[in-house]
Amino acid sequence: MFAVDRSNDTGQAARVAIYLRSYPFDVTGMECQRRALEELAFEAGLPEPVTFLDNGLRVADGLPARDALLRAVAAGLVDTLLVPGTYVFGLGDDEAGAVADELARHGCRLIQLPSRRARGRRAEPPVGRGSLTPAA
Repeated sequence: MFAVDRSNDTGQAARVAIYLRSYPFDVTGMECQRRALEELAFEAGLPEPVTFLDNGLRVADGLPARDALLRAVAAGLVDTLLVPGTYVFGLGDDEAGAVADELARHGCRLIQLPSRRARGRRAEPPVGRGSLTPAA
């Protein structure tokens, strides 16, 4: 599931990942979000991200890709995570915040996709607490 970059001969490179979740199942919406997050990674000079996808699953169903992602972060295989918003982690702010806090405890930088309006005017370098949203 993870690619290893050995181009610098230092072993495993720091990994970048994308996490997406949708309920109900939505191929088109997920693909649009994935492409937007890949573009964000490219613009930020990050390596190509690995994608973790829970499409068509409710939080109550269990989220196997989210769980695999959390294990990868804990193991040091992922150090930067791109998401459309923290809502992908859980139903409410408390649950989503708990997952975001767990990522931070393991040293993972969380980058959220800026709103469409903000993306249209993005011209400054990324700023902020772990996100690539432009300054207001």
